[in-house]
Amino acid sequence: MAPHALFLLASCLPVALAHGMIYDIWSNGHRYPGWNANGNLTSYPPDTPAWYTTNAGGGPLHPSDANRPQIICAKGGSNANMSAPVAAGADVRVRWWMVDQAWPVGHHGPILSYLASCNGRCEDVDMAALRFVKIAERGWVNGTVYQEGYWATDEMIANNGSWTIRVPPNLAPGEYVLRHEIIALHVAFTSTGPYSLDGAEFYPQCVSLKVEGGGTVQVSGGVDARTLYKGDEPGLTLNIHTGPDHAGYVVPGPPVWTGAD
Repeated sequence: MAPHALFLLASCLPVALAHGMIYDIWSNGHRYPGWNANGNLTSYPPDTPAWYTTNAGGGPLHPSDANRPQIICAKGGSNANMSAPVAAGADVRVRWWMVDQAWPVGHHGPILSYLASCNGRCEDVDMAALRFVKIAERGWVNGTVYQEGYWATDEMIANNGSWTIRVPPNLAPGEYVLRHEIIALHVAFTSTGPYSLDGAEFYPQCVSLKVEGGGTVQVSGGVDARTLYKGDEPGLTLNIHTGPDHAGYVVPGPPVWTGAD
């Protein structure tokens, strides 16, 4: 099917398909299941570092949620029962999925990763006390393939829904929360348009990690996730349907932290 036809198909169904979650997590050579938002929400499995949520189906958040608790680790987020071990400087890989299919082509947008120290065990930390730094971001890539251009989410789709996050190489040992997020912009361009009444779609997910190694750098300068976005930034209100060239796109949120590179 031609890319333009794919866009037309996807844009006809943005609300029905907008339910995303991290389905798999790979760390230190081991695969962990993600939190299944389509499963039994009353029984939390002990073998996943993914944070529990009450977000049945993995539905999105919106700009109106940007300063509310659910933006931290998804709706009803609460601590995982374990932290996945990973060496400083190594990669963590996650695979995104929707209710019954891979991430859809029409949900273009940036992918962001944040990190916060638990200052102890992540299973005991108060979510509201976490202070996040951004460790990676990827937004608009180029003006090829689709009418809206080629985005980080399109790179993810091309990699079977997987995304790799590098743990800062000089990060001090300890337990951390990785806050990984997709922001879908297919309905972001207007608050009164034909696609959505509430703009951009946020898909935050949290994963607990136990960083090992000889690093000495502590996370500093982090912020409460409820202050990461105002909700009306240009990077959240862009009309991506105006054409493929979005070379001036600025990924929302704070600048990338380089303290432990």
